[in-house]
Amino acid sequence: MRCRITVATVLVLGAGAAQADRREASLHAQVVGGLATSGDASATASASAPLGGLAVRASYATSNLYQYDVALSLLAAGAAAFPSTTFMPPGRPAVTGPYTVATQLTRFDGGVTLRPGVVWIPTLRFAAGVQARRASSPVVMSGGSQVTGEENTGRGGELGLDVVGVATVGLDHRLNRRLIVGVAGGASYAVPLGGEAFRTFEVTAHASYYWYPR
Repeated sequence: MRCRITVATVLVLGAGAAQADRREASLHAQVVGGLATSGDASATASASAPLGGLAVRASYATSNLYQYDVALSLLAAGAAAFPSTTFMPPGRPAVTGPYTVATQLTRFDGGVTLRPGVVWIPTLRFAAGVQARRASSPVVMSGGSQVTGEENTGRGGELGLDVVGVATVGLDHRLNRRLIVGVAGGASYAVPLGGEAFRTFEVTAHASYYWYPR
């Protein structure tokens, strides 16, 4: 009996000191919130607005210490407020006033996540990818009323493409062999391909399902 207790104790302690399992695959459902900061062609300074959306991530581990993953994010930023500007719509009177621009983006990135641990799992993720970004037509406050639409402002919605880098740090908790939940905080930085500057600060909560394909 004494020998059995000793062996069991060793096994428990060994499991607690182990790292995440190699050959694990996973699917993550993520809720994203945060802040987006963007520039605008008609402004000399950037502006910020709340950010929210959803993301999915898939991973596969080739090591006990890290996993490779890809993520698809669908995000929207609220109306970023810019200082007073004069818009010159063709064939219409000029419009002057402060204005707002909202943004929607689709981001696809791939990277690596360091994840030492089994029950409580610190995470550190680095990724790079591309994102399509749409800026809305400006909404101008002029004379106490809103002026909208390309015909009234001379500017419609604009679509751009970015190369983007992402970094996050977080903490996961393994509820059982299959289910992990966690939170993470991080940022993204866009290198615009002909567009305006854009970056985000993001907080993510997720639930993940893990399994062994082989």
